[in-house]
Amino acid sequence: MSRAPRSPRSDRGTGEGHGAGEGRGTGQAPARRLLAGVLAGAAGTAAMTTTGRLYREVYARRRGKAPSEVTEILDYDDSDHVVIAASTLLRAVTGRAPERPRARRALFWLVHWGYGSAVGAAHAELRHRHGEPTAGIAFFVGCQTMALSLFPVLGDTPVPWRWTPRLMTVSVLQHVVYAAGVAGADHVLARRASGTR
Repeated sequence: MSRAPRSPRSDRGTGEGHGAGEGRGTGQAPARRLLAGVLAGAAGTAAMTTTGRLYREVYARRRGKAPSEVTEILDYDDSDHVVIAASTLLRAVTGRAPERPRARRALFWLVHWGYGSAVGAAHAELRHRHGEPTAGIAFFVGCQTMALSLFPVLGDTPVPWRWTPRLMTVSVLQHVVYAAGVAGADHVLARRASGTR
């Protein structure tokens, strides 16, 4: 008795298929997949950092200031509230947190790049399990939810419904930039790993 031909969609290990399921089940080893996710997270962090810097420059120029003279918080992800949140965790775990300005600035960059890069691994796993665009949408929603919950709980910000419209808009747009950067970089790395162009 002859067997019916197998559908390409049923063979999750081939890396075939396009559209909504593209990128699903490419056969990457978990460690390589998660490493690629971390690299994609770094790319997304770089994109978010760049747009944040451009926004600060435009905001300052419109007010006749240098970017370094802007004292208002333009984005909680680019403020001392990141350091407050990290210090809260450090005190809970080690009983200590940095006090000097230089050490606090170093902690900011460590958290900004370290956290931003590591979280990219979540997108790689989502893409592997669900494909795009589901992975990208779920990743953005997760990142925005974390920002809206972790900052008030650990970072001493107001609760989200008391954020100004400008701060909320910037937060959402910056996380769109981050999630899109991660998804784009993860897609490129996954295709390179599978040997496709």
